[in-house]
Amino acid sequence: MTDWLQLQQHWPWAMAFAAVMQHGSFTKAAQALGVSKALLSKQIQQLEHALGTQLLYRTTRRLHLTEAGKLYLAHCQDWQARLQAAQLELAEQRQTIAGHLRITVPTSFGGVFMAKALLAFRAQYSLLSIELDLSTVPRDLEAEGYDLAIRANLPPPERLICRPLAMVHDWLVATPECLAAQPPLAQVADLAQVPCLLNSHFAQAQVWEMTRDGQLFSVTVSAPFQANDYALIRNFALLGAGVARLPGYLVAGDVAAGRLIRVLPEYQLRGLPMYMIYPQRLPQPAKVKALVDFLAHWFAAPEQSQMLN
Repeated sequence: MTDWLQLQQHWPWAMAFAAVMQHGSFTKAAQALGVSKALLSKQIQQLEHALGTQLLYRTTRRLHLTEAGKLYLAHCQDWQARLQAAQLELAEQRQTIAGHLRITVPTSFGGVFMAKALLAFRAQYSLLSIELDLSTVPRDLEAEGYDLAIRANLPPPERLICRPLAMVHDWLVATPECLAAQPPLAQVADLAQVPCLLNSHFAQAQVWEMTRDGQLFSVTVSAPFQANDYALIRNFALLGAGVARLPGYLVAGDVAAGRLIRVLPEYQLRGLPMYMIYPQRLPQPAKVKALVDFLAHWFAAPEQSQMLN
């Protein structure tokens, strides 16, 4: 600790000494550093006193280094070179899109979108390697070393940056055979009379709210099956187990192929906002900034926007 404190104390004196020798006089060095000549002279005296040796011979016309001064100046110049190299390397690191990225994304959302998104991203930045965690479990980004998370409908945690990404809209769907075996579904209240499939990941999953022409409707449904995974709920729906509430991006292909039919399509279920969440760092690493900007533009593109909306 004593050595470190001494280094901290000597550092400004050492840089003052190096500046004097670089500029060849106290006057020019003081002007370059923006300090008084008297202060500069005092710093050199303090340095010589701390080192216990004389570094300079002062005459009216020139400065002459002692043997100790020559040795010490060489080390000062080496420190300056190392400092400049470190600053340059850090600046280049901030600008170069390279390294390893760790991302955590909800399971179904990641399964549908992230392979295509990250392939396109890495096509632009080939020096990156990417690790993707698919999970609905909130991760501690800082403690677990994640660079970015995509999460749904979560308040932004403290110390983290939260940026809107997309709005996910659910559809109500069921197989033609399931609907044929049930009473006709003409209004929201009718859903209480048919088997439905619930996502147990969400609080009060049995309460389905939707709007039509600005009016809010609510129904409490009953469910023979509950699961906390969209893919599993989709499988139940495809097997005719009931009416499922699923993201449109996950079942649009099934609806287009006739495997599933949209139920009450004239009603709109409340959208689920998706966010990008990432640690606040100053400066923000270039790889994270590039990823955030890329995903924001990629999900706003017509192809992805249509799947989400």
